[in-house]
This record gives sequence, C-alpha cells and structure tokens, in this order.
Amino acid sequence: MRSIPMVNKLISIFFICFFLIYTHQVCAQDQNIADSLSKIYETKNYKDSTILPLLKDLCYNEVRDNKKALQYANELITLSRQTNSLKYLRAGYFLKGTKLRMLGQLDPALASFITSIELAKQQKNLRAEGDGYSSIADIYSVANNHSTAGFYYRQAIQTLRKSNDSLSLAAALSNAGDDLLKVRIFDTAMQYFSEAKAIYEARDYGSGIGYSLGNIGVVYANTGNLYEAEKNIGQAISILEENHDYYPICDYLISFSDVYEEKGRIQDAIQYAARSLSLAQQYNLNEQVANASKKLSSLYEKNNNLKESLHFYKMYVQYRDSLNNLETVQKMADLRTGFEVSQKQGEVNILTSQKLTQRNLLIASVLIAALALGIIVVLIKSNRHKKQSFIVLTAQKKQTEIEKTKAETALSELTKTQKQLVQSAKLASLGELTAGIAHEIQNPLNFINNFSELNTELINEATQEIENGNVDALKLLLADITDNEQKINQHGKRADAIVKGMLQHSRSSGGVKEPTDINALFDEYLRLSYHGLRARDKSFNATIKTDFDASIGKLTVLPQELGRVILNLLTNAFYVVDEKNKEKSKHTKEGINISGEKYEPTVTIATHKIPSADGGGAEIIITDNGNGIPEQILDKIFQPFFTTKPTGQGTGLGLSMSYDIITKGHGGELKVETEIGKGTKFIITLPG
Repeated sequence: MRSIPMVNKLISIFFICFFLIYTHQVCAQDQNIADSLSKIYETKNYKDSTILPLLKDLCYNEVRDNKKALQYANELITLSRQTNSLKYLRAGYFLKGTKLRMLGQLDPALASFITSIELAKQQKNLRAEGDGYSSIADIYSVANNHSTAGFYYRQAIQTLRKSNDSLSLAAALSNAGDDLLKVRIFDTAMQYFSEAKAIYEARDYGSGIGYSLGNIGVVYANTGNLYEAEKNIGQAISILEENHDYYPICDYLISFSDVYEEKGRIQDAIQYAARSLSLAQQYNLNEQVANASKKLSSLYEKNNNLKESLHFYKMYVQYRDSLNNLETVQKMADLRTGFEVSQKQGEVNILTSQKLTQRNLLIASVLIAALALGIIVVLIKSNRHKKQSFIVLTAQKKQTEIEKTKAETALSELTKTQKQLVQSAKLASLGELTAGIAHEIQNPLNFINNFSELNTELINEATQEIENGNVDALKLLLADITDNEQKINQHGKRADAIVKGMLQHSRSSGGVKEPTDINALFDEYLRLSYHGLRARDKSFNATIKTDFDASIGKLTVLPQELGRVILNLLTNAFYVVDEKNKEKSKHTKEGINISGEKYEPTVTIATHKIPSADGGGAEIIITDNGNGIPEQILDKIFQPFFTTKPTGQGTGLGLSMSYDIITKGHGGELKVETEIGKGTKFIITLPG
C-alpha cells in the first residue's frame, strides 16, 4: 500500500467503513456505491483486513457491468481461499453464480450456487442456504424446467421460513410466483406476491415493493384486469427506475407491452418492448434481450412490417440458443444429479452418525487393547519368559479376532442401514408416477358441479310451477331432478373409487406377504398406468394386449411392492412406444413408413404358471414394440440414478427399485431382452 498523509488515511478508512456498513444494511444494489467503492479499490486506499468485504460489496453493487462484477467475485473467491475465510468464500460463489446467470451462462452459474449451498451448510447459515436453493430454482426457471424449479423454490421457502431473514424469504416468494406465472398458475402466484409485498412494506424496502407491484400487475394482465395491471406495473417501473434496478424493469416493460397489445394499441406496445430491449442490451441481460426481441418480432408481424419482424426474430433465435443449447442443458442435468446424490448421502450420514460413533469407539477400544498387549509383550520379551509370551500372544490373537468380528458386525449393520435408507428414497420417488391420476378426478367432479347447478335451476322452476298450480309440469321437473341426482350419485361414486384406488396404491407396504391374485393385480395396475398417462397427455394412445394364465391362482407376495414394479415397467413401456410414435410422425405421414406399414404403439402383458413340487410360481412378461435398448447402456439400466429420459421426466430409480423388490423382496428374478428397432421384453419370475 502506498504511503499517504495521516489525515487522508484516516478519512479513507472512515469512508471505507461507512460504505461497508451502509451496503450491508441497504438491500438495493446502488451503482453510485459501486462507483465510490471502485475508486477506493483502484487507488488501494484500504487496509488489508478490509479487502474481502470491499470485494463483496463491489461485486454486489456493480449492476452496469456484470463482466466486471464477475471479476470481483473471482478475486473474492481466490483471496478467501488463501485466507481460509469460509464466510466470504461462500459469498463469493453465490455472487459469482448471480452474475453468471445474468450473463446467460447457466451451467457454471448452477455449479457456483451448489458450492455456495454446501459452504452455507457447513456454517449452519439457513439464510444463505435458502438463497442458494432459490437461485438454483431461478436457473431452472430460465431453462423452462418448471417442475424442477418449483421443487427448489419450495425448498428455499421452507428453509428461509426457519431463518430470521424476511427479505430473503420475500425474494424467494417473488421468484417462485414469477415461475408460477410462466405455467399460468395465477392464484398461487398472487398469494406469493402479496405475502412478499407485505414483507417489503414492513421493511420499507423500495425496490422490493416495486418488484411486488410489478408482479401483481402481471397477474392482473394475464387474468384480463387491464386497469389494475396498468396501474400496478406503472407504479413498479417508477419505483425501480429511482433505484436503478433495471433487470425486473425489462420484464415489466414487456408486460406493459402485453397490456397495450391486448388493447389493440400496437405502436404503444412496440415502444415499451423496444425500451425493454434497449435496457437489456445496455446492461448485458441476455435473457431479457431474448424476451424483448421475441416480443418485437411478434408485434411487427401484427403490424405487417415483415422486415423488422424477421430482424428481431433472428436476434431472438440467437439469444435463445445461447441460453438453451444442448450442452448447457446436459451440464445442468449432470450438476443437478451430482448435487442431489450428495444431498441424499448427507442425509444417510446424519441418520447413521450414531452407528459411526459406536464404530469409532470400537476402533479406539481395539487400538487401546492392542497398545496394552504390545506393552505386555515387550515386558515379557525383556524378561525372556517364553512360555508367558506364548500365552500372551495367543490371547492377543483371540482378542484381535473377537474385535475384528465385532467391527465387521458393526460395519455390516451400517451398510444394511444405508441400503435401507436409499431403498426408502427409491420407493418414495414412485409416488410421483401416480400423481397424474388425480386429474381423472376432475371429470366426475365437473359432472357433479354441472348437475348440481342444473338441479338448482330446476328446483326454482318447480317452485314457480307449484305457485301456478301446474301439476303436470311439476312432475316433469321432479323427474328431471331425480335423474340428475342419480347422475350426481353415480359420478360421486366414480370419484370415490378413483381416490380409494390412489390411496391404496400410494399406501406404504407393511412388509407382510399375503395370498394375492396375480392376474387381477396386473390387470388393475395396467389400467392405473394407462389412464394415469392419458390424464397427463390426452394425445397419448396405445394398443394393450393381455394373455393371462388363469391356472396361476394366488401367490404369496407383497402386493403393494409388486404393484409398484408393475406400474414402473408399464409406465416405461408406454413411454418408449409413445416416443417412437412421435419420432415416426415427424418424418412420415400419419406414422406410415416407406414400406407402407403404419406403426401401432403396442404393449403386451402375459402371465404363465411355472409348475413345481410346492405348487408352482409365475412368469410375467411385459413387451413393447419401441426402439429397444442400445447395447452400450443395457448393463446400466438397473443402476440407481441411471435414466435415458430428459431432465425432469425420470429419476433413474425405477428399474433399480424394481430389481431389488423382485430379487430381494420376493426371491425372484428380473431379466430383460431387447432388439434394436423392434422392442424390449422384461421377464419377471416369482417363486411359488
């Protein structure tokens, strides 16, 4: 540090302390603060002890130049490692992730946030941990993986409610609501935004109030209340401009553009979209550049200006591809898998810590015993008592064998406990497969509501006919009411049956085997799987063929566990034939290939009795005519967490769980046979 007069040095130190304290208390990023701190940093008018907080505040408050802010974050990480400062190391990774996300570099941003969460857990910092989950959710939201984003938003909100940081909770609520807007879940989004606004108002946080007003305005815009939308978004933009917070302004300007487009005022809509694009380009906000250019392309097309429409569409494609290229998506998926596996191992370590402590005590006892025996051996050798030495050595060998047996037993128990925990996680993941069936309930409920409303109208008419003394008309109305009540009862029973079926399926097994009609069990889960997929995707369709051997009768099995296996294998079969059908439809007309044959998605399930001296077992074969399983991955399909499905559509636990249930839970066998281009066959063998 270069020498300066004492007075100037004291002024500089006071100036640094003032800005460090101020920036920690004020949540809004202030570029004026960043400029002032930058001057202190460039002239090196600071103490070595203040460099870490100075870099943190420089990175946090630098909003005009995200690349420059990223340099500050990297320097903060390097110096924190050198000084072994976990607090600032965690802050450095979090800020690095934030700036990378703003620059559109999603996969390295995700890696930075994951590191920040691990460091926050080491420090038991709930606020920092929750902020990390929220930031990961932001990335998946940008990548349009809304199911994964929703999972991490809920985890962030749950964690932050346990902390004492209401502002971080409000930020997570706002971002979660914004993600819900993208999938048009407006009621829950409005609840999140309103709760966030109440927190910001209680803390008198201007930018936060601006975010909330803008988000609430977007909800109004999407639900058709244009007056409230225009009022709230206008107030939001005014507040955020005063705070130089341009990132959300770009989004709200697009929403304002939507409002005017709804009103038919295309020129006004173009002006707001152009303003959003200009701000996004000025501050290197790639995601907002993509959104604004897409909006302008659409508006100019409506305005019959095809030249400008094409220009902005090319810009949109360029930025969209930079945000969503396949390499980035794959890296994000790999990072997420690694993070979630480490999270699960952390849970296993916590639950087994007691056994590990016992094992450590056992090892310590072995070491103490070995040391004591060693001393005895040395004393005996020094006294040349050969006979006594032989006795001691024999005792030492026996003691070592006993301790070794105890250690092996403890290790075996620990390994067994870990396997049970992982197995529980696998079984719990299957609950997601049946969630779509809940949509089936909506159909009978719609009938119930409609007929109930119709009966209300008929009763009113019947009352009028009673007053008029028209008995014949009254009888007709009462007959209609009776018919409607029967339909209400019919559809109510239908909904009740669906709910009971879902509860029975999702109920955990008690671990007790019982005689079960195998054919009936497979038929039930076949319908459950097919209708569950139809509920989620109305375009899905497939031919189902069954060949049940009636001579099988009942086998003693775990029906709930075996049902999960059936559901998983059938769901996979329906998935692969649907994917093959979609693939063929892209390249052919109505799925008909060159030879003139039309592809028909087909899943077949057959059962056969296996005769034996103890009554016989059963063989179940599930066959699909999909694309088959490539040879290079055939050996991996039963491994935990291995999946060929896109991110968010598969956990990689289904086949691994199924294999364990059949082989370990029932003493049976699960095999696979496949042929590329023709399909796959899974064969289950159950003992009698």
